[in-house]
Amino acid sequence: MKNLSSRIISAVVALILLILFVYYGREKGIYVIGILAVVRASFEIARMFFNAEYPTFTRSLFITLSTLIFLLVTQEELKFISGVALILSFIFITSFGIIFHRSFKNLDQVLTFVAKSCLGLVYTCFLPACIIWTTQTNNGMEWFFCLLATVFAGDIGAYVFGVKFGKTKLAPTLSPNKSLQGSIGGLLFSVCTACAFQFILPNTPVYVLLTCGLFGGFLGQIGDFFESLIKRVSGVKDSGTIMPGHGGILDRLDGVLLASPLFYLAATYYSL
Repeated sequence: MKNLSSRIISAVVALILLILFVYYGREKGIYVIGILAVVRASFEIARMFFNAEYPTFTRSLFITLSTLIFLLVTQEELKFISGVALILSFIFITSFGIIFHRSFKNLDQVLTFVAKSCLGLVYTCFLPACIIWTTQTNNGMEWFFCLLATVFAGDIGAYVFGVKFGKTKLAPTLSPNKSLQGSIGGLLFSVCTACAFQFILPNTPVYVLLTCGLFGGFLGQIGDFFESLIKRVSGVKDSGTIMPGHGGILDRLDGVLLASPLFYLAATYYSL
């Protein structure tokens, strides 16, 4: 009961903050939230990826690099260099690992550092950038809320159907409480929610919203499982403690991050 109360309170506080930032700042307000979320998410992933066995500088390096690249590629006029930025970040991390390889425990750890850093940058820098790019399109705010609503509706549907009908375990080694029935319910909620945005995005074909609902809901669930995979391998229960009852930023936004490229593409090609 106490955990449920803390979940509700923290969710309400987060919703109020989001509404205030959007109401008074619109795209700029979301951008400020995005910067804060990237810094925190980078901290969470660095904590899980680079434990005490890694050199102490690996965490601070990753957080700094992730934040700086995010600030760079989310400038509307510099969006086109995002692919180059991803390649250059890989080259920089690889060079850093090679030059300072003696600081690591062994050569395997050097390679792991490079691989985890590159994966982490995609997860906590480039995927959040997709959300900001979405808000920079025509009807960007509407597509932003469509993304959030679709993924979060999927979470609610999965919970409702899982509690009521859940019998078949979907992936017990990753997330033992997830069921096939809950997954199907989540997809139904996601599709219905996305299609309901036809009233807010009247110039967008229904089949586009249907596709976003189906695949956005699916990617939202994949994001949830991927975050569970990271936590299980890292040996932690939650990615962080910033949201009481919910865990960390990544615990709340994992599905949104994985679904964001799909909605960015839809917003780019179907915004008038």
